[in-house]
Amino acid sequence: MLGLELWVWILLGVSAALTSIISAVAGMAGGIVLLSIMTLFLPFPILIPIHGVIQLISNSTRAWFLRSDINWKIFKWFCLGLPLGSFLSILIIKTLESNTIPLLLIAALIFYAVFKPKKLPSLMIPLPAFIFIGFGVGLLGPLIGATGPFMAPFFLRDDFNKEQIIATKSSVQVMGHLVKLPAFLYLGFNYLEYSSPIIGLTICAVIGTKLGIMLLNNVDEKLFKIIFKTALLAAGCRILYKVFSSMN
Repeated sequence: MLGLELWVWILLGVSAALTSIISAVAGMAGGIVLLSIMTLFLPFPILIPIHGVIQLISNSTRAWFLRSDINWKIFKWFCLGLPLGSFLSILIIKTLESNTIPLLLIAALIFYAVFKPKKLPSLMIPLPAFIFIGFGVGLLGPLIGATGPFMAPFFLRDDFNKEQIIATKSSVQVMGHLVKLPAFLYLGFNYLEYSSPIIGLTICAVIGTKLGIMLLNNVDEKLFKIIFKTALLAAGCRILYKVFSSMN
């Protein structure tokens, strides 16, 4: 499979499980960590589509396990904006020379959410405004791969407990990954050709998700917010590192 040795697939499988645990407990960061690890072994043209399927299954199982905590109003508004963003992404992906500007905008959003002075407005937007978050995810998904850091600051809300944050964010991420499938099919990616590694890695991700949900139940609300912000900050630093290292 892809000319990789067995130990590499074992490492990727363990990584898929561990990063799914991270996402279930912290609300994010697992997808980015997994993407970073996969870049070491897989060529970019197949990396993003395979990673997208793994994250689709991981988020689907996480949303299912916490389905009673999903805010369906956010889900509906998000889904309204998603297709338009995805359609626009398909139109520009072949002509985009660099994803530096989208990544820098996401990093700025993250650092604002984490370090925002109390006098500045929060990112606790009205629920109908999630139509714009859906548009942004649809647009950015095929371009940068992991959109969790983009949407995460908008889920850092005082009116949500940790289960609602994880459940609702996971539910909309499912849709975000789902719309990427036809986009990559349109661009010529053959999912059947890579079905074996996809199935193996998604099984590992599901196992990790289940273990992570079990750990989440034992995490204090205040501790969860600290973990969430820490994961968000780590994602922002990783994005800046990726941007500036690509400039050298």
